[in-house]
Amino acid sequence: MMMRILAVFSLAASLSMVFAGTAQARAGCSCATRAPQQYVGEAAAVFSATVTDVRVDEPMLDGGSVTAELRADHVYKGARNAEFEVVTAAQGAACGYEFVKGARYLVFAGARDSRLVTTLCSGNLRLAAGDQPLRPSGKAQGMEPLTPELINALGTPTRVKPAPPSTTNRTGLMAIVVVAGAAALMGVTWKRRRQALIS
Repeated sequence: MMMRILAVFSLAASLSMVFAGTAQARAGCSCATRAPQQYVGEAAAVFSATVTDVRVDEPMLDGGSVTAELRADHVYKGARNAEFEVVTAAQGAACGYEFVKGARYLVFAGARDSRLVTTLCSGNLRLAAGDQPLRPSGKAQGMEPLTPELINALGTPTRVKPAPPSTTNRTGLMAIVVVAGAAALMGVTWKRRRQALIS
């Protein structure tokens, strides 16, 4: 009887440690409040962009990382690229930032190992759709209007031209057209020779 009681207590203790660990993991990310100037100052790149793709690079069991591909419309700090790739942790508990394909964001990214990285604590904001520069009259999605303090900290943006269409796709299309044309020409030539032989 005593062994059963000890087994039940042992099981209860193990379960409580598991659930306590899960709660700590969920609450693992805590961010200090900072002023917009600090977010801009600490970032290597600041830009507004729309997410074109999100891919998981490492499984969550291995710590997990996610790469978001973004098409920029305005750059506030850093390289004036039309396309950016930003890496973040896969889990919110590890301060990973959740990017949604098709949504527009103001991204604050740091540089690490020649890659841009961001976190839940970097100051990122989900924006309303569009491609206009940010103004105090603009709004972060589901939030209050953008503050004059943030707009002042961002400074004057550079409008980014969209990337030109991929030449690979154009070359592939041209190759298909050339092959189809050659096949049609060969078919016509073969048909004429056959008719000449019959007559």
